[in-house]
Amino acid sequence: MATYRAKCWLGSSSGYQELEVQSNTLYGAKEQFERIYGAEQIINLREVRSGSSSSSSSGDVGGHLVLGAILFGILLLVEYSWVIVPISVIGLIIYIIFKLQ
Repeated sequence: MATYRAKCWLGSSSGYQELEVQSNTLYGAKEQFERIYGAEQIINLREVRSGSSSSSSSGDVGGHLVLGAILFGILLLVEYSWVIVPISVIGLIIYIIFKLQ
């Protein structure tokens, strides 16, 4: 379930309040603001992401780490292809010889 936040008008005695609800959909969140809090007007209804308010979360850091590892592997293949290709060919020949026997 996602968390939704909105600025709601709760009447002249309470005025505008910043409220949060848990819902599966945007429309479900709107219904909850109206039903639970008695909101007469709902402004700026949006889904709130859990965690920090910074632009990069811990999940993004893991993705960047994997991307960096893949790029580093490609760099190693390009830089040391003069060693990798002959060793791979020799290994393939040995594998074929043993497989045919």
